[in-house]
Amino acid sequence: MTVIRARGTARTSRVGMIPPSRRTAIYLTSAGLWLTGVLWLIYHYFMHKTDQFGFDGADPLENWWLIAHAVVGFYAVWMFGVLWPGHIKSGWRTKMRWISGGCLFLVVVWLTITGLSLYYLGSDEWRKWTSIAHWIPGLAAFAVFVCHAPRRLRS
Repeated sequence: MTVIRARGTARTSRVGMIPPSRRTAIYLTSAGLWLTGVLWLIYHYFMHKTDQFGFDGADPLENWWLIAHAVVGFYAVWMFGVLWPGHIKSGWRTKMRWISGGCLFLVVVWLTITGLSLYYLGSDEWRKWTSIAHWIPGLAAFAVFVCHAPRRLRS
């Protein structure tokens, strides 16, 4: 246990422990990011509209789910930065759940790189493959997150 001084009082805290309000923000951000990504996949691959001329096109909500996913993604990258000094570094140093944490770290870095690549790549061919390389690990990220989550959350 480590003693942490907060506003003049001493309290004990476990290494890498995330305060409840920050933990709630992380869980809501992660759930929102995963859900908006899944909804984009559903609307992109399964929801098509036929217009009055008989042309098949994308559902208008597909673009809105993509925008929502990008907005939540920016917040998720910021939250990842907030986790770095107190949670990730101390957890890695003490080897507490470092395998699941390392896997989650790699998934988050991969999703960040491929997400930015989707925004900045100009070629449609590259974008198609980068999209697949983004959403497959993105779907799996939920399982990695659950493996890393505290036992009380999993039960």
